[in-house]
Amino acid sequence: MECVAECSPCYLKQVISAFEAAGLPQERQREIIKEVSKMIPDVDDTKSPAENSSIVLLEAYRLMAVDDPFKEAKERSNAFAMELYPKLRGMVLNDQDPLMMAIKMAAAGNIIDMGILRDFDVDKSIEDALSIGFALCDYEQFKAFLNRARKILIVGDNSGEIVFDKLLVEQLKRYHVHIIYSVKSGPILNDSTVEDATMVGMDRMADVIENGNRYLGTVLNACSEEFIQAYKEADLVISKGQGNYESLEGKEIAGDKTFFIFRAKCPWVAKRAGVNYMDLVFCQNRMRD
Repeated sequence: MECVAECSPCYLKQVISAFEAAGLPQERQREIIKEVSKMIPDVDDTKSPAENSSIVLLEAYRLMAVDDPFKEAKERSNAFAMELYPKLRGMVLNDQDPLMMAIKMAAAGNIIDMGILRDFDVDKSIEDALSIGFALCDYEQFKAFLNRARKILIVGDNSGEIVFDKLLVEQLKRYHVHIIYSVKSGPILNDSTVEDATMVGMDRMADVIENGNRYLGTVLNACSEEFIQAYKEADLVISKGQGNYESLEGKEIAGDKTFFIFRAKCPWVAKRAGVNYMDLVFCQNRMRD
């Protein structure tokens, strides 16, 4: 997905989120905003919004001299989600279709986003997933791939959300598959890293690997050989979050084995997916001309 003009304010919005998470004084915030704003005219609009956001955001991190401004926030979101986990797991196990319920929960967890939606409501997101469901749902296509799969790659997204993904991993393991869960190799916004995976116990449920970089989304030319190999070898790929949709949708490596689970938090992403703003999406990758 290429950038549009409306992407530029979001780059700065994410920088401001980092300021707030780090408790940076207003005077220093203004100085850094002026500096990173100079980068906006030079971003490559043929790159995905996720990649360009990362470039601007990481420069802000450098100027802030803070490598992980969301560290404490990530720990809190993981702890909060772990408190919900027993109740949510019970809801999954008691449903007539536990797999579909687990997918809905994984989608509901995508509301935990400290870069775009700082005032997110997890309870409301769960309610939406259960009462409204997906605006776009390729469940039957997904099950067809799952029934043939031996190896599944889950491309993870945010801290906190990773706990919701555990519910899906539990259901997938019933199909006797090898599950790999990928995280970032360094901190950016509230994206999950190995530390988050260990904190919530994902490493005890799946093989956790790093993707080789700390960009938002999945910037393929920056990913490690290990991650690319895992992607190619997977019979089924589950891509979590809007950033991964922005950077993987329509890509050859994604093929038709990749399924995206996310909330459309941007009007332009929603339009690209063919849904409305803030809709929940569970769709198969579609190759573009």
